[in-house]
Amino acid sequence: MNSYVLCVRDLNRENHFSSGLDTPRYLAVPPGAEEPLPAHAMPDVNGWMTAVLQDAKSSADPKNGLEVVFFVHGYNTDPVEALKRQRLVENELNTRGFKCLVIGFDWPTGGTAAAYLYDRLQAQQAALILVEGGIIPFAQFQSTDCPIGVHVMAHSMGAFVVREAFRATDKSHKGDVSGDWKVGQMVFFGADVSSSCFDADSPDMQPVFAHCGRLTNYFSGYDEALAVSNVKNMDISSRVGRVGMPTRTPGDAKAVDVDCGPRYQAIPDRKFQVISGMVSHSWYLEDARWYEDLAYTLKGDLDRNLIPTRDKVGENDCVLKVN
Repeated sequence: MNSYVLCVRDLNRENHFSSGLDTPRYLAVPPGAEEPLPAHAMPDVNGWMTAVLQDAKSSADPKNGLEVVFFVHGYNTDPVEALKRQRLVENELNTRGFKCLVIGFDWPTGGTAAAYLYDRLQAQQAALILVEGGIIPFAQFQSTDCPIGVHVMAHSMGAFVVREAFRATDKSHKGDVSGDWKVGQMVFFGADVSSSCFDADSPDMQPVFAHCGRLTNYFSGYDEALAVSNVKNMDISSRVGRVGMPTRTPGDAKAVDVDCGPRYQAIPDRKFQVISGMVSHSWYLEDARWYEDLAYTLKGDLDRNLIPTRDKVGENDCVLKVN
């Protein structure tokens, strides 16, 4: 099956995707290809959407309809690594009974850890395309005989992309599609956004909560990348992917924290077999227990506090089980 990518990178002299921002390309990457290429682009979004839905139907659970998950990668992620992670997530979720098609949102990054501030600027500029060029077209394709569950999961700076995308769309007054647009489950993991923006009185996350059914924030206190990013970003506020949401004020009722630190500590051999990157920041993507919890989360059948792979420790506060 093809891998579908909404790519907003520009091209280098060798005609490969690079590190600058460009107009959206809608890619259908063949199974044998390890790198997304301009040759994989489809002529227009309608043809791409039709192909996406056809493949989604072929793998869907007849009882649940079509499930589509937008996967937004983090900073310092090149197109090859982004595709590798997208395919891994799709395979792991389908293996665990959540029959879905994962779409990559490939925004431009500088390709080095030192390019953090460059990546953050690119993330902000690319953000609006995620909603206008990806999520809203799915809302337009909705019909009574073809219900589509649309979900979003974002890693690292990808969570910043999502937050800025939802804010920018509301500000541009382009959210009025068939009355409104919604996503079902919103998932952040290792999220590089300030924990304080989840305060009840903060306006930063309000557009996200207004357009999602539930937000699950997976975090770990052992995330070394987020400790570094506080300095690079010249923002001393703690990141929600490292410390979780603030507890001093009640947050949005749709949000739940899942502390994954104890699970990370319990993994005996923390080495990647498939993906590349800093283990403490991206380990989720190769952890079976996390995928089990993620599959329950995206299915949405159980109350967030009753998911069997986690223990409830507070009103909207859980811990991922170690074993």
